[in-house]
Amino acid sequence: MRFAILSACLAALAITAPAAAQMGMPKPLPAEALVDQAEPDKAAWLTRNIVAEGSIAGGIAFRFPASFYRSKLILLGESHGFAAPQVVDLELLTHLNQRIGLTDYVAEVDPVQADLLNRYLVTGDDALLTRVFDFWTKSGAQWGNRAFEAKVRGIRALNQRLPEKRRIRLLGIDAIQDWALVAEWAANGDAEAAKRLAAAPKDDRARTLRAAIADRTGTVAGQLRATLDDAVAGKGRETIIFDSYARAVGGDLLGNRPAYGLWGMYHVMQAGINKTRPFAARVVASDLPAAKATTSVALLALDSAVQIPAPMPTGLRRLRMTNFNMDGPYVMVKGAATLRAASRPSTVRIFDLGAKGTPFTGSAFSEVATSVGQSFVPDATGADAPRMAQYLGVFTNSDWAAPREPQ
Repeated sequence: MRFAILSACLAALAITAPAAAQMGMPKPLPAEALVDQAEPDKAAWLTRNIVAEGSIAGGIAFRFPASFYRSKLILLGESHGFAAPQVVDLELLTHLNQRIGLTDYVAEVDPVQADLLNRYLVTGDDALLTRVFDFWTKSGAQWGNRAFEAKVRGIRALNQRLPEKRRIRLLGIDAIQDWALVAEWAANGDAEAAKRLAAAPKDDRARTLRAAIADRTGTVAGQLRATLDDAVAGKGRETIIFDSYARAVGGDLLGNRPAYGLWGMYHVMQAGINKTRPFAARVVASDLPAAKATTSVALLALDSAVQIPAPMPTGLRRLRMTNFNMDGPYVMVKGAATLRAASRPSTVRIFDLGAKGTPFTGSAFSEVATSVGQSFVPDATGADAPRMAQYLGVFTNSDWAAPREPQ
């Protein structure tokens, strides 16, 4: 599952979009699945335990408890395609930089994409930014949007105001996304070699690229070799992400420093979902320093628009849709009515789900019904269920993350 939230649901819609294009939009959930009554006492408790609040356009005030700032790993979870989470991400990153000197952003990108983005942060060379974003734009990934691009530009602007030792840098710990970019990087400026490497058969490309960089030196080369080794071994994406993070903690790349990043919702959940283990769940079950010091913040949408990339007979079309929020008609998060009662228009609010006297179990807001893919159920529910996320945010009236045109 991609935690009670739209992340998996929207991903599922994108996957099934060719069929949707031929048959029309999916059917809404049955009326009985959309029944959800607000619980006023619980909504009131939420409004008494707000730890961040502000406009969806920015200006968020953070007042997390002291324990939040002792975290070794802080993960913000979103459903890709909404604009507001990108604003929250930049403001929370800025806050953590100011409050605890955090500089390490663990990003949902691969090592080579991170290398180009870091070089952009230093040089301001738009060609580097364009090369990374054009892949997402052309491939149909929701990452190909203007809000994300504006955030990266915002990180560069922040860095320019900071002393060198306080500047943000990205750690790319994801599995390989852009294989052609990795081939270009491995070829080291040799265009013909890049073409040959990019043409390697899909089932052999990891091994081919691993051999091509066997003698390359430097931090990025070391990261990339390890990531490709995992791919050659047939490891899944969550395992690769966890392995990459563990290596960064065990070496000089991250060490004992705290890290923060924005990820798709599924990755930040701290317990099993549909009998699978997300990245954060793997961290809290490990022997890493962050095992007992990982904090997850989940963001849910109300009355907002989202970008959905949909393959059509005429090509990829990015749709602006307003009916994929957490309270129907295609997705329903159990407890959504209570969250609505605790929300405000055009506002981001983050609640401390584990504050004193909490009426919420660890699996609260993690049960989802959907008509566009697999419904999602936490592996454990009830009073003894491990907490999926320590904090839950709701944003309202966000626009979509508008698509970025290829350059």
